[in-house]
Amino acid sequence: MNAAYEQVLEVTAPPKSAVFVPASPEEQAALARLESYFASMTPASVRDQTAVVYAPDAWLYDNLAIVSGADAIEKYFTGSVADTRALSVEFLQVIHDGPDYFVRWRMSVEAEALNDGQPMVSYGMTQFRFDGQGRVLVHRDFWDAATGLYEYLPGFGGILRSLRSRLADHAG
Repeated sequence: MNAAYEQVLEVTAPPKSAVFVPASPEEQAALARLESYFASMTPASVRDQTAVVYAPDAWLYDNLAIVSGADAIEKYFTGSVADTRALSVEFLQVIHDGPDYFVRWRMSVEAEALNDGQPMVSYGMTQFRFDGQGRVLVHRDFWDAATGLYEYLPGFGGILRSLRSRLADHAG
């Protein structure tokens, strides 16, 4: 997976990717579109907005899957939100470096099958790289799936919490 990530970074390096002028209307529009996309995801919103937000040859790696192409990303996200009552991502901080944007975020998910239907909250960071039209070319999530998802799974979550408790007891 690391080799695929490194290859995607090489292939999408400028001039293929956009290097926006900081605070330019193009940069602000691309970030606003992206933030709006994740603010409240539903199957309908994903179907309506993915082709506008993601480039046709976009690449996504979110720790659970590697997905290539806007059509495949749309299918992946539609499936991801299909069984949720609510899924939202709040952008907490955006850092810009060359062609890359790093967004620190807070995700909240409500689903009957997870955490007894109570909201699950996780934090992470995503690297985004845009094309010249302000669409996402690279989407690479960095987050701890163990505390962001797995600990909420029935059965498995209890095992993780027990293991974490035992490790803490031995460390302290």
